[in-house]
Amino acid sequence: MIDIHDTDLPPYPGGAGYRDDEASRDGARKVNRDGSRLTQCDFAMTAIDRAGPGGIDAYRVYGLPDAPFRDLSTCRARLSDLKKQGKIMKKGERTPGEAGVSVNLWIAARFAPPVEDDQPDLFGQAA
Repeated sequence: MIDIHDTDLPPYPGGAGYRDDEASRDGARKVNRDGSRLTQCDFAMTAIDRAGPGGIDAYRVYGLPDAPFRDLSTCRARLSDLKKQGKIMKKGERTPGEAGVSVNLWIAARFAPPVEDDQPDLFGQAA
């Protein structure tokens, strides 16, 4: 549902995503206005791409030198953003995280394994 008060918030993916509360909308307005959403997404994408097919977790992206994130949750929000854009994906493996809970490894979409065609041939011929 779009609120007339949110006309300054471009719809996702053109603008930052937000939840249905004023604090979340204010955060989206800020990162849209100052460009930090794009800077943070670019930084995270570069880090994930450089990690290669081995992947990288959010803690390691956040902890990189010159990381532009104010906190881990901001880093995770940008990873979610990149995932929704189809630029990254979960590797399908997890690694121990700093809080004692295993966390996802992220890979660039270009490192995704090929999807096999499950469609069988019709009577031995390509459909």
